Amino acid sequence: MKRFIILSWAILCSLISAEAATWTDANGTVWTFTTSGNTARIYNSPRAAISGTIPADLTIPSKVYIGETEYPVTSIGNYAFYNCSSLTSITIPDGVTSIGNDAFSGCSSLTSINIPDGVTSIGEYAFNGCSSLTSVTIPDGVTSIGDYTFYNCSSLTSINIPDGVTSIGNNAFYNCSSLTSITIPDGVTSIGSGAFIYCYGIRSLNIKNLKKYLQISFGDSFSSPLRFTRGPVELCINNVPVTSVTIPEGVTKIPSYAFYCCSSLTSITIPDGITSIGDHAFTGCSSLTSITIPDGVTSIGDNAFASCSGLTSVTIPNSVTSIGHGAFYNCSNLTSINIPDGVTSIGSSTFYNCSSLTSINIPNGVTSIGSRAFCNCSSLTSINIPDGVTSIGEYAFNGCSNLTSITIPDGVTSIGVFRDL
Repeated sequence: MKRFIILSWAILCSLISAEAATWTDANGTVWTFTTSGNTARIYNSPRAAISGTIPADLTIPSKVYIGETEYPVTSIGNYAFYNCSSLTSITIPDGVTSIGNDAFSGCSSLTSINIPDGVTSIGEYAFNGCSSLTSVTIPDGVTSIGDYTFYNCSSLTSINIPDGVTSIGNNAFYNCSSLTSITIPDGVTSIGSGAFIYCYGIRSLNIKNLKKYLQISFGDSFSSPLRFTRGPVELCINNVPVTSVTIPEGVTKIPSYAFYCCSSLTSITIPDGITSIGDHAFTGCSSLTSITIPDGVTSIGDNAFASCSGLTSVTIPNSVTSIGHGAFYNCSNLTSINIPDGVTSIGSSTFYNCSSLTSINIPNGVTSIGSRAFCNCSSLTSINIPDGVTSIGEYAFNGCSNLTSITIPDGVTSIGVFRDL
């Protein structure tokens, strides 16, 4: 009777004693494995599970033998090909259903690999350090991409994430610096911390379902696929490039880096149900000319609209009580903006280099003005500082070359360096 084999570098879990065996294929490659009951695993910890003649283009056998008894291969276990740095390509047999942790970790010469359709799980660090790998097709049956799975795959230019995937693990695509496009399926509900750190090359983001994308649970600010892009980024919805976006009903917040560097975006409609706009949500959306923030929004994150250089006007509702540092940094064509009465502080660099801003009204509730808050607002001719302000940060009005006078309230106890007034 045929038995099943599990290629493994893992610690054997069986409570029954295992019998070590080796099998040499026609190429002279020696496969070391153990059997226990009706299963067998390639296993030779702490060394690689293959020895003898190892061809650069390796085909994993569909079965191994003890005597005349054959054991079909169903899994590639943990560390099975760890640091096999001479391998350039690997063919995995169709019967394999799982790839273990670190299975191909350190295979730095590996340029291509086929993952058969039957594979349903890929372990953590499975392709860690496969720095020559240029493309990977993940089968439709895979439902999660583990932590560090493609860590340091620096030559990877494209990867498909199948529709069945629901989670992308921590640092899954860390330093995949050659990755140019990414598609986020509508089934993804979570993206782990640092999932796309140092993915500098992403220039296209394809979203299958905008509402679900905006509702993903991101592990941290380094989770967004756009966090490290050096842009510009083409935004696509179902493979169609878009220039205008309407945030769907039911979404309550716009995540950090949601539309980062989407420079072709010319308009966006935000519905009433939104309560917060995350850090860098629209940074670098340089074609965006105007935006209305609806009632109900209470906070605008750090650098939320930074470098939206085409933005000429913004309407901020009275419900907003917090405007983050650098929120309108380098919005060089912004001519007017209202600051709601509920805002109590103007953060550092909030209006830095808003060089077209001619006047601004600071509400009475504001008590502090951060460093460089209005730096390089060269068209600003007048500004009122309310009596409640007690501190003004360094270089708050540096480069305001048309500002001829300013009245500082009696309650101010701290003033940073003023320069070039």
